Amino acid sequence: MEGIERRVSHARLGKSSHRALIGRMAIGVAHEIRNPLTVIKGYLQLQEKRAACCTNESLGIIFQELHQIEVLVTNIISLAENKAIKKKPENLNQILERIYPVVQSAAVKSGIMTELRLADNLPMLNLHAEEIEQMVLILARNGIEAMQVSGSLRIGTIRKSGSVVLYVKDEGSGIPPEQRGEIFDPFYSTKAGNAGLGLAISLNIVERHQGEIEVDSTLGVGSVFKVLFPIGKQ
Repeated sequence: MEGIERRVSHARLGKSSHRALIGRMAIGVAHEIRNPLTVIKGYLQLQEKRAACCTNESLGIIFQELHQIEVLVTNIISLAENKAIKKKPENLNQILERIYPVVQSAAVKSGIMTELRLADNLPMLNLHAEEIEQMVLILARNGIEAMQVSGSLRIGTIRKSGSVVLYVKDEGSGIPPEQRGEIFDPFYSTKAGNAGLGLAISLNIVERHQGEIEVDSTLGVGSVFKVLFPIGKQ
C-alpha cells in the first residue's frame, strides 16, 4: 500500500507541477502579446485622430510588432506540441557550415567576431536538420546578446567517448549561479524585450534528440553551452 500511495503522490505532484507550468506560460503569453498589441492600438488610434493614412514609419512599427506576435505564437506552438520528429543520418558539421553565415551576419551588426571550429571525421548522427539549425541560432543569438559591442563567439564540434559535442561559447557577462537553474524555464528572461522562450525551445529540441545540454559560465568571462549527442542512440 505504501508503494501505491507513493506513486499516487508522485503522480499528483507531477500534475501539480504541470498545472503550475501551464499557469506561468499563460501569464507570460498574456503579457508578451499584450505589449505589442498596446503599441499597435496606440498607433492606430493616433492615425484615427489625425484622420490620415498611416505613414511609412508607423506602418513599419505596426508590422514589426505584428511580426513579434507571430514569432512568439510560433515558438509557443513549437514548445507545446513536443511532437515526434523525423530524423535521418546527418553530418553535424555540414549543418553548422550551412547556418554559420547567418550567425556571422547577426554578429557583425553588434561588432562581434565569430569563429567556427569543426572536428574531423565525426560520425553521422540521426538528426532533424531544421531543428538543429534553429537551436544553434538561438544559442548563438543568446551569446551575441550577452556581449556588448566587442567579443568573440565560437561555435564548434568535438568528439568525446560515446558522444558528439556541439558547443557555443561567448565572452559575455556570464550567468549568475542563482539563475542557472532557471534559464531553461519558459518565459524566464533577464533581458528587456526578450520573451524567454529560446532556451526552453533549445532544451526541448535537445531532448527530442535524446541528447543533453550543459552550461559552464563564469561571471565577467563568458559562458559555453554544450549539447551532447549520444552516438548511435538517437
